[in-house]
Parts: sequence; structure tokens; C-alpha cells
Amino acid sequence: MEGGPPQKLSDLEIASAFDISLDGKAVAFATLQHLGEHQEKLAMIDTASGQTTKLVDFQQPNNGAVRFSTDGKAVVYPIRVRGVDNLWSQPVDGSSGKQITDFKSEHIYDFHWSFDKKQLATIRGHTDADVVLIRDSQQ
Repeated sequence: MEGGPPQKLSDLEIASAFDISLDGKAVAFATLQHLGEHQEKLAMIDTASGQTTKLVDFQQPNNGAVRFSTDGKAVVYPIRVRGVDNLWSQPVDGSSGKQITDFKSEHIYDFHWSFDKKQLATIRGHTDADVVLIRDSQQ
């Protein structure tokens, strides 16, 4: 906060918003691997060394920002199933994750925990779109 020269943390491409762990020792974000199928991976970077500590597959397809859980033991991100977004918690130790919300409609545009970490706020909504086909009747 006092300033200083900027330092590059990683050469990995950031594919979504990133989050810094509560202790400030790690950064998590989605990155695209351009080898083969362009698969999105979860990247964990050590802030002191800039080293990639984890580069793993998402347990569920990521659909937005990646955030650390309130205890720092998992990352949380939105998943979309049949047009509905819910939040998925994926432990950083590699164990099985779980869905943590049960919304029946809408998309999740953003989410954050309260300062006391006891409440979760989400920005949710949907996009309406109409398609109109116009044809030239004279050929």
C-alpha cells in the first residue's frame, strides 16, 4: 500500500476474476491451457515466490469468478446446470467438492461474503432476448 515497483506474479493467462486468500499467501483464478482442447484450469499461485502451486481441473465447469471460501480451504465458483447457476465449493486439497446453493432459476453474476464471513451475498438475474427473422420477400 505504500507503493513500490509493480511485480509480475505469474505468466498464466487469467480467464476470470482472481481472489487472494485471507492470509495473503495465495492467489486463485481460472486459466486457459492452450495445449490441445483449451481447457480451463484452476490455478493457485504462491504470492511470495510466484510459483504455481496447483494447476488442476475444475470439478464442475466454471462459470464465473473464483473466490476463496471463508476458511480458505476451498475455492468457490458458479456452475451452470440446465440454465441455472449455483455455487460449487472445491477443496484445495483435491478432495470431492459440493454444491453449496440450491437456486432454481437465474444466473449468478457475482458473489461475496460479508466482512464477518457469516453471510453470502449474490447478484443474480437473467437476460431476456428476442430473435426476429427478417427475410427479403422479393428475390
